[in-house]
Amino acid sequence: MATRDNFSKRTRDRLARRVGMRCSFPQCRAPTSGPDAEKGTTDTGVAAHITAASPDGPRYDDTISSAQRASIENGIWLCQNHAKLIDDDELTYTAAVLRDYRDTAEQIAGLEAKGFRVVPGSPFAAMERKASALVAEMREDMKTDATVRRFALLDKRFSYGAGSEPQFVYYYNTHANLDSLVAILENYGAVREITSGNVRHFRFNESFVDYLLE
Repeated sequence: MATRDNFSKRTRDRLARRVGMRCSFPQCRAPTSGPDAEKGTTDTGVAAHITAASPDGPRYDDTISSAQRASIENGIWLCQNHAKLIDDDELTYTAAVLRDYRDTAEQIAGLEAKGFRVVPGSPFAAMERKASALVAEMREDMKTDATVRRFALLDKRFSYGAGSEPQFVYYYNTHANLDSLVAILENYGAVREITSGNVRHFRFNESFVDYLLE
């Protein structure tokens, strides 16, 4: 079994405190510490490695030393969901991207510590550039009925009983790589999957609906 170059407790604590105990993922910044039922505290954050702690991990860099892998410069503080996401998709979340996320989160925490309120811009503009045709169709659909919060992915060759809840439908025949496009929307927190059968279903998140209706 490969040896892991794990962070020390001191390094882990410093990573967390340098971002105000919040997730460093730009569209998240969720608190990772709070009270528990026993009058103590709970810690749900993860000190994630930017380049992997062992050779079988994501973004492993064999040009750096064990000490460098376990150093604070190779870490980023995240919630559990985003710690898993960055390791599941290392092509999107490269070492350079993660360092930028960490540095930005530290800058935000520094401003907040001085009393400033940092209001992030909408992440959906960048998302739309990656899935422009799909988002444009969703925007037009939402203008026809702004109460719909559900959509399905279908092939035009097949029929489907939609059920009682109103929904929009997007077709594989219309959008090449539709599953990948919707995955981009999921990564940005615009939609979430609710599939329970053979047809893929999703819900729009309210912040994305607001963006579509602007």
